[in-house]
Amino acid sequence: MSQTHIDQRDPEKSTISISLDVGLYPIEVLYGAAYIFIDRCFVLLDREGGEGKGAGRFVVRLRGKSPLTTVQLDDLAGEFANELLSQALRRKIVKQNQKIIEEITTQAISGAAGGSLPTDFLDTADDGLDFLDDPLGIAVPWEDKFKKKKEGADA
Repeated sequence: MSQTHIDQRDPEKSTISISLDVGLYPIEVLYGAAYIFIDRCFVLLDREGGEGKGAGRFVVRLRGKSPLTTVQLDDLAGEFANELLSQALRRKIVKQNQKIIEEITTQAISGAAGGSLPTDFLDTADDGLDFLDDPLGIAVPWEDKFKKKKEGADA
C-alpha cells in the first residue's frame, strides 16, 4: 500500500521530514508542490532506497524561514500533502485536455503570424466615417479645452 507519513519533526530547527512511496506521485507533481512552497519555507527533495523505477521513497524536508512550532510544522506537512493532490489533479486535467490546448495554441500562433481573418473583419464597405472625424469633441487638446481667459480680454 502506498502511503505518505511524517518521519521527523524538529521544532528547534523548524524542520519536518515527510516521506512518500515513489509510485504514489510522479516526480513532476512533487516538483510542482515544492515550487508552491518555496516562498514560505526551504524545500529539500531526496530519494531513498530502491534501485528500480518504482522502488524506494521520496523524502521531502521542509524548513521554515521563521521559527515554527510543532503544530505549525504539522500544518505545513498537511498543506504540502494537499498541494500534492492539487498538483496531481492539475496534471491529470492537462493530460486529458492536451489536444484542445494544442489546437488553441496552434490557432493563436497562426493568427499572430498573419493567418486568415474571419470574413466579418474583411468587410470593405465604406461607412462614411473617417478616423479624423470628432463629432463629440473628444480629441480637443487639454490646453485648448481648459485655457484660462486672458485678464485683458475681460476688461
